[in-house]
Amino acid sequence: MKRNQSAAEISRKLDVLIMLTAYQTVEKKNLTEGAPLLRRLGLTASEIAGIYDSTANTVNVRLAEARKKKKTKVKRI
Repeated sequence: MKRNQSAAEISRKLDVLIMLTAYQTVEKKNLTEGAPLLRRLGLTASEIAGIYDSTANTVNVRLAEARKKKKTKVKRI
């Protein structure tokens, strides 16, 4: 590795590694199942949308549905 790599280049490479790892984590999950997991791991709606080839709005809707489902599940217990 070059000693004079810029911080921006290193940051870009780390972003790529994070996205590849995230993709592998949810590889067999659909958006409804994978979005909440990726959100808990710290990814933004835009980043999740990029993994699923979707829009940030769609991701936010799925996240809201997951929260509502979880809240309903907790109330039943």
